[in-house]
Amino acid sequence: MSPATATIVTSTGLTVRRTTPTATAVKYAISNKPTRRTFQSSLRIGFRGLCVLVFLFVLLHRAIPLSTTLPLPWTQFTISIDRKVSVSTPSSIFSISLDIALIFAALLLGVSFLPREYTEESMLVMHDFGIQVSSTGTTRLSRTSQFIPLELIQDVVLHEGFTGFSVIYFLAVVVKGRSRLLVVFPNLLPKREILEEIWRDIRSRMHQRSVSLSVGSNPYVDEST
Repeated sequence: MSPATATIVTSTGLTVRRTTPTATAVKYAISNKPTRRTFQSSLRIGFRGLCVLVFLFVLLHRAIPLSTTLPLPWTQFTISIDRKVSVSTPSSIFSISLDIALIFAALLLGVSFLPREYTEESMLVMHDFGIQVSSTGTTRLSRTSQFIPLELIQDVVLHEGFTGFSVIYFLAVVVKGRSRLLVVFPNLLPKREILEEIWRDIRSRMHQRSVSLSVGSNPYVDEST
């Protein structure tokens, strides 16, 4: 049975996805990935496609040596591939071995897929187990993840803060033994309405007997049984 998924695109361009992997867990994933393809994303896709073609082309010549000469359009450069890769102009010529060219093509291909153009942060709430928060980095290889067991969670709060002259709201977990709050979605900082919905879902699933929602100096305390 596939997990139930609900997706919301906010006015600020954030995509909020709520998934229930199991009957006792819920995952919130927030991303600023564009829902529509932009000109910049089209350029990135075209560059990656070019990198793939270059890599496959050099790999083919490494496996089956053939003599190929390709004049580059709108330039005076000519690329010749035999057992070497040679780039020639009317006044000079530069040659490297096919193995080195293949390594360069592989590196170019890897670098083209390495950067991440968007940020995604998620929180997985597991009934009677705890909370896991994750965040992507600037590359596809970087990702941070942290699990907080239920017995270490003292509170889940919604606070307000200031950045410059703007008021922001953030969801945070009070962890036993730590002097600092663990902020959830620290980079994207969705609006208060989204955070409140997530907070109430956490409250109902974590089965805390006394959970406080602090917004500025106005605390809301729910004494649930």
